[in-house]
Amino acid sequence: MTDFQKSVILLIKSALNNTNENIPENLIWKDVIETGNRHQIIPLLYYGAVNSKIQIAQEDKALLENAAFRYIFRDQNQQYQTDTVFKAFEKNEIDYMPLKGTVLKYYYPKTEMRPMSDADILIKPEQYDRIRTVMSGLGFEEKYESDHELVWKKKDIILFELHKRIIPSYNKDYYTYYGDGWRLAKKDDNFGHRYHMSAEDELIYNFTHMAKHYRDGGIGIRHIIDIYVCQAKTVNSDEIYIKNELKKLKLWDFYVNVDKTIKVWFENDTPNEKTDFITDYIFTSGSYGTKERKILSAAVKDSKSTKNTSQVRYKKLFSLIFMPYKSMCVKYHFLIKYPFLLPVMWVVRWISAIFLKKDNVRHQIDNLNTISSENIDDYQQALNYVGLDFNFKE
Repeated sequence: MTDFQKSVILLIKSALNNTNENIPENLIWKDVIETGNRHQIIPLLYYGAVNSKIQIAQEDKALLENAAFRYIFRDQNQQYQTDTVFKAFEKNEIDYMPLKGTVLKYYYPKTEMRPMSDADILIKPEQYDRIRTVMSGLGFEEKYESDHELVWKKKDIILFELHKRIIPSYNKDYYTYYGDGWRLAKKDDNFGHRYHMSAEDELIYNFTHMAKHYRDGGIGIRHIIDIYVCQAKTVNSDEIYIKNELKKLKLWDFYVNVDKTIKVWFENDTPNEKTDFITDYIFTSGSYGTKERKILSAAVKDSKSTKNTSQVRYKKLFSLIFMPYKSMCVKYHFLIKYPFLLPVMWVVRWISAIFLKKDNVRHQIDNLNTISSENIDDYQQALNYVGLDFNFKE
């Protein structure tokens, strides 16, 4: 672990525990703020600096304060919008279960310490007609539907991701375990239609969500903190249940390594090569990983079905040249009615790309160059090293 990483972690620890930590005086605050922005942890760094009584150059102090105050304002606005939606769901007898940051932010000393770009809520698709009426009535705009989400937005304030299922179906191994997620829901006694998970299942789910992001391209510092605060809520929980369920998900080994990393970060445990590896991976990832890692993650998944890493690049090239019918329908809606025009539109797309989208072509070539057998094998080994894999059954 580098001195810079230790300093950032000490600031986070100071914020979470309201302690005065010994932060090095030679810390370069522009780098700290840049890291805070990439990982969406600015409020934690701000409160850590305040608690530790650090003297910061006026220019850097102003940058940090202004960024923190923007997060505080955004948090208050988001809480108001979220509470409004929840009250409307209750009034209209709509069942819902808040997920991820929508719940986790209340485990932090201050809610603004856990920024979120969207509010995740599990809903029942059979109630969606009522939900659509409610969301529209509250001034939200329906944006799009993905594999597992129905996304609504109100200006630039907040996204509401209404989950049809709590894990995307294309994450086949985790989806097999979770299904839509409602089997884990327990009625909240304080509300008529609100549900929650048990403390154990909430920890397991948030850890699964983190693992999904880790293997799909990387996680940010905030993901580790989420697990840390979630663990604090399960101090007297059923540890045997947690271990057995994580084993079913094939995540127990990864959990052991992450738990050790958390203890290094926040409990002064002795680091080892594996915790240093995880720490470096997280610090260099940003909030949701890097472009290169995401490309290699997709390539590793493809290699599971081809059984030959050398074929993955050619498979990707073929799909770029001959984009699948469903994807072409998204781009050219009339193909739904006239599918026989697919070959013609392939040619149209090629010509358009060559003459009008040269930058995009160069971008795709760069992506293809990333996909080599060596890089795929290295990414696979890096996952296995920390206890992860894509356990997809074809």
